[in-house]
Amino acid sequence: MSVRPTFGAVVPDKNDYQSDRNIKITRAAPLRLHSDGPLSLDAGWRCLWPIRDQFGRGTCVAFGTIAAIELLRAREFDLPPERLSEQFLHEQMQSQFPLARAERDSMPEGGSLLRQAWQVIENNGLVDADKMPYRPSAHGILPSGPAASQGVMTAATGQRFTCLNYGRVGQMKETDDPRTTFFSSGDEIALTILNFLKDGYPVVIGIPLFLHPSGLTNWTLPSVLAQGRVHCPEDDGSPALEGPRDDGHVVCLTGFIPDPDEALGGWFTFRNSWGTDFASRSMGNGEPASATGRGNGIMSATHVNEYCWEYLVPGPARDDPIATASAPVS
Repeated sequence: MSVRPTFGAVVPDKNDYQSDRNIKITRAAPLRLHSDGPLSLDAGWRCLWPIRDQFGRGTCVAFGTIAAIELLRAREFDLPPERLSEQFLHEQMQSQFPLARAERDSMPEGGSLLRQAWQVIENNGLVDADKMPYRPSAHGILPSGPAASQGVMTAATGQRFTCLNYGRVGQMKETDDPRTTFFSSGDEIALTILNFLKDGYPVVIGIPLFLHPSGLTNWTLPSVLAQGRVHCPEDDGSPALEGPRDDGHVVCLTGFIPDPDEALGGWFTFRNSWGTDFASRSMGNGEPASATGRGNGIMSATHVNEYCWEYLVPGPARDDPIATASAPVS
């Protein structure tokens, strides 16, 4: 069995992101991150929480979001993580909260945003995986997979979730929820994310790909697939990389490993969704990736701070009643 690297994330606003990257602004040096020792939200649950696999589909947004909610609820109730349906979340993102045409025209085909996942978990909810199992291949059905039945849709309303924070790079557009946090590349976004992790909340991030001269990306180089350490151009020891591109990957950040030799102070750990062959060989020399386990990886604080283009922090389950239409007055 081998790793099947597949993505599915896109930049929230291509024009804003490119303009932001091209503007030369003199900013104060980002604050170095501080953590009193390694931070791991999933350490106590990793052996009870099998790594998932997208099986070649562009469903990373759904997988990253589901991972954050499963881990958050496991920690909240001190129980093994639930098995929620990535298939349902992905299908609802595509069918119930599709991107506007103006957005689709500026994005790589088939990409999704964490904003869509936010809309689903808050409004439509989620279901257990046995109610809508994941389809390794959706070919011949719909790009999003089979449509959810009315019974499944009804069941999902009992598992709706809050959103503690959603942010994206760029400026506010008509399609943006007014609760959105906007930021620029190089802002203290890594510090914001670390603070959520310290408070016990997993964070889902979207981040761009970089192209290697071989034609592979910074995520698909053999050393990355084997060891799980994902580089950006600013990292010490990074291979030659060009970018960022307009397509990317989404993962769930689960912790932080301090490292005085990293420019901003350490490495974020993440849960990937490419099966257990990803990062199946640890570095074996004391490097941080050896602490994350198979299927997981690390990326530098510099990587997150410079290039994160979208993040989502799911919160506890909603307990408010579902809004219903008022009965007509006779």
